[in-house]
Amino acid sequence: MIPLQKGFVAVSHGQVHYRCGGRGPVVVMVGEAPRSSSALAEDMEWLGEHFRVIALDLPGCGNSSPLPHAHPSVGDVAAALAEAMGALGVGRCALYGIGFGAQVVLRMTADDPHRAALSILESLPVTTSPGRPIPLPDGFEPEADGSHLPRLWNRMLDELRYTAGEAPSATSRLAAALPDDLGLHERFTDLLFAGPHAARLRAAASGHHVTADIARLASPTVFMCRRDDPRFGDLDRLPAPLPKACSVERIAPQAPAWRTALLSLLQNASLPDAHWRAPRSAAPDDRSIKPQRYVDQVHGQIRVRALGVDSGVPLLVLHDVPGGSASLLPYADLLARDRHVIVPDLPGLGESHPLPYPSLGSYVTALVELLDQLGHRSVDVFAAGLSGCFAVALAAREAGLVRRVALDGLPMVRSRDRKLYARRYCPPIVPDRHGAYLQQAWHQLRSQDSSWPWFDRAAVAARRHDPDLDAHRLESLLADVLRQLPSYGDAARAALEGAVREILAGVRQPVLLFEAAEDVLYAGTRRAARRLSSARVLPRPAGLADRADVLRQFFD
Repeated sequence: MIPLQKGFVAVSHGQVHYRCGGRGPVVVMVGEAPRSSSALAEDMEWLGEHFRVIALDLPGCGNSSPLPHAHPSVGDVAAALAEAMGALGVGRCALYGIGFGAQVVLRMTADDPHRAALSILESLPVTTSPGRPIPLPDGFEPEADGSHLPRLWNRMLDELRYTAGEAPSATSRLAAALPDDLGLHERFTDLLFAGPHAARLRAAASGHHVTADIARLASPTVFMCRRDDPRFGDLDRLPAPLPKACSVERIAPQAPAWRTALLSLLQNASLPDAHWRAPRSAAPDDRSIKPQRYVDQVHGQIRVRALGVDSGVPLLVLHDVPGGSASLLPYADLLARDRHVIVPDLPGLGESHPLPYPSLGSYVTALVELLDQLGHRSVDVFAAGLSGCFAVALAAREAGLVRRVALDGLPMVRSRDRKLYARRYCPPIVPDRHGAYLQQAWHQLRSQDSSWPWFDRAAVAARRHDPDLDAHRLESLLADVLRQLPSYGDAARAALEGAVREILAGVRQPVLLFEAAEDVLYAGTRRAARRLSSARVLPRPAGLADRADVLRQFFD
């Protein structure tokens, strides 16, 4: 199998996220809404043995920026992805789309016949007249108690079992197999990432009349569908006669037959040779968009968000674990007013690949390599929660790289408790067909604001502070955990198992520690300060903006 890489490309509405791999003539793939390009990863791996394959996340799905339109059309989506292909430097190539992606590829091909050497449209929804747009459903707004999760899970199951837009009934029941538990998990994760944009794209699909686009086709196009696909009957609703160079492929239900047919079509298409290489990620023109990029390392890729102006000493911001960089974006926004701020997903979380042998030392090595690849020779560091362990280890090991350190909630775990905490802090989260694992993950993350450690039921573990139970923040944490369930606990275990008490003695840089006297999470702050050469302990301001001001003054 061919390894895949991920990337971002700047477009007028923000950034489009993509996966790519393989070598040879280029094949661009567009998937079904609200799936991300991860749904095409398995097919990309075997196609990559013959072609250079690029799969684009639809706007508002996966990690692609949503379109600014309240009611985007298929044409709007097609124009955005055509712009992304141009920004990537992709010329004439093969295009493949499935479901809504087939509608988008059809529009792209009709608008510019020179773009597509071959277009393959699988499971194209065909209507004889424009349908009524599907009303945007409620239920995407997160709830602090996590009660929206089972509603979304049940909606996802109903969409797999019944015809889209119809009430569950005998006539609307689809004769289709349900995915396994991991497949359901991946679908739900994509649905959670897309949020309300999923419904907007579905509304665009239901109101789109494909016949007019088919009539404009002037390049080779294949309409294909498997006989066990609920949309197989749509092949009989295609307009007749089809334009010249168009054909229909009816594929046997078995996956090998589908792969053979797809590969044969592409190999017989005389696709132009291309020596395409992924361009470096570029920042979007719209400064309200938080530009993202991937940094390649030996173990894989690290996703980085970059904010602010390129002046002064850059600030490395490390999120608490488990979680991801999105959880600290409000902080980063405030800190980026007058300096460059770097906010990575730590390995094994969010969109960053896991480390093969996660330990405190290997996380520090990954951060050093990241800063070196970004060209930074000196940085300040701000770390929240358990990531403070990585910050102090980085400072102790790289005295010439780290200038100052600020810590918000560095836990001081007794040596005898380190293994216990590491074992219980991130228990396995295993997908199940009922979605019960989502509640486990949600309440585990939610409990971190109520107890330290979160799993301790004792009265002495109660955190006496105003908890941050904002539903959007919790859902952001959940999304970054769901992307990497097998490795979501790696960083927390590495931090908890590290000998942080001994490492503190080797930190020579100035260190600011926030203290909250009534909060058990901060109970070891004074003990940590006594082990440091140059420590300053300040009461933790209640407001985010006030904390950012204190940090700005300390780093300046």
